[in-house]
Amino acid sequence: MSEGEYKALIYSTRSLPEELVQKINARGIALQQDDYIEIDYDFNEESFYQRLNNPASQARIFTSKNAVFSLQKLAASRSLSFISKRNFTVGVRATEMLEEFGIKADARAGNAISLAQIIARNKDVKAVDFFCGDQSLDDLPEYLESKGVSVHREIVYKTKLVQHKVDSSLFGGVIFLSPTAVYSFFKNNTLKPETPCFCIGATTSGAVHLRCKNRRIEAYEPSLESVVDRVIDYFIYDKH
Repeated sequence: MSEGEYKALIYSTRSLPEELVQKINARGIALQQDDYIEIDYDFNEESFYQRLNNPASQARIFTSKNAVFSLQKLAASRSLSFISKRNFTVGVRATEMLEEFGIKADARAGNAISLAQIIARNKDVKAVDFFCGDQSLDDLPEYLESKGVSVHREIVYKTKLVQHKVDSSLFGGVIFLSPTAVYSFFKNNTLKPETPCFCIGATTSGAVHLRCKNRRIEAYEPSLESVVDRVIDYFIYDKH
């Protein structure tokens, strides 16, 4: 399909897997993409290991697949076993990846604050270990602590902003996959008011809303595949 035959040009603030790029292109939608964040899977190995089986807490929390990638890195360097405790997750992919370690989620939510509300309803949970990145938002810890739940943040990866300058007037829509990528994008770029923003979840959508008043279209569920499906549905069905 030649460039002039595409229905729209979409911009992603993160590189998508090749199969999803092909899926978008097959529906007549062109894609341009750049990575606005870089992840460094850097952590204190001993602290991470001890916190996974912390006897003073009743639950583990993983809100991103990046934290689970760090768990995979830890597992590559030492043998892991897990004591029985509650496990809470955000997102389909992180949940599936944890299950590969035999860690089954007691509850999964689409965003951090929704997960915090679920956790707070578990009256036996008085302390949790939250495995996250150095740029993680405060919403989950603040909510839980307001409900009397003690939160220990274990930093298991670091996020670096990568800023690009693009001609955003060319885009029929922009894909955002994390609040940090939103922040990085708007450091050097603005959007035309009519440009829709496709967001992986409510937290990312909220980050967009803080920086522009453009229409925000959330994925059906918090996954890359669902974001792509939402983009396709918008340009094939919703827009016309």
